[in-house]
Amino acid sequence: MAGIAQNIELYNSAYRLAWKHVTELQKREKPNIASRLHNFIQLQIKQGATEPLYIASEALRDVEFNPETWD
Repeated sequence: MAGIAQNIELYNSAYRLAWKHVTELQKREKPNIASRLHNFIQLQIKQGATEPLYIASEALRDVEFNPETWD
């Protein structure tokens, strides 16, 4: 049970960190940005990432530099 709670806390921390750095312009231009962050953060946690700051920065990098994934 502790693992689930830790993963939830890790997810919440990473998502909050990432969301703070998404501009209003990005939110308007990419309306699915929240779900993209969600999916990327979940994937990182499933792959064993444990540092919220690292996860958030990688999620933001994915959002910013992978326009081909914005279908």
